Amino acid sequence: MDSRANDIASATAALAFHHFGLAVAAPEEAFRYLASLGYLAGNSAFDPIQRVNLAMRHHPVMPDVEVIWPGHGPSPIDKLIKRTGTMIYHLCYACPNAEQALDALAASGVEIVPVGVPAPAVLFGGQKVSFHHVSGFGLIELLETGTEPQAIA
Repeated sequence: MDSRANDIASATAALAFHHFGLAVAAPEEAFRYLASLGYLAGNSAFDPIQRVNLAMRHHPVMPDVEVIWPGHGPSPIDKLIKRTGTMIYHLCYACPNAEQALDALAASGVEIVPVGVPAPAVLFGGQKVSFHHVSGFGLIELLETGTEPQAIA
């Protein structure tokens, strides 16, 4: 493998699935359903940058779910909820460096269009997040951790 191929492989290998993003008009029914599956409440916050309410739900063996619902005033998910109702609308991946991961994906032929600009995420302790539309796939969020993911033993 040439050096460029190694760079692509290492950057995309650094992507680790983090959570599903679930858009809802109001969270109570989603919370009830997730609790019935054994999910536990995690951090919650109002994000003034995204203008949405956010709440994490964690499970010991199932993927984490971020429940997102509108705050007061217009938010980026308003049209989505009005058009489609409750739905999983993004997948989030944690990575040490979002720019490197995006470059690696683009180098592998994946067409990616940024949706907005990277911003600190209140729900994730100010770590930078960015949203991107992946052609033929949908919306992804990149949570930039600044650290390499830990290998699972």
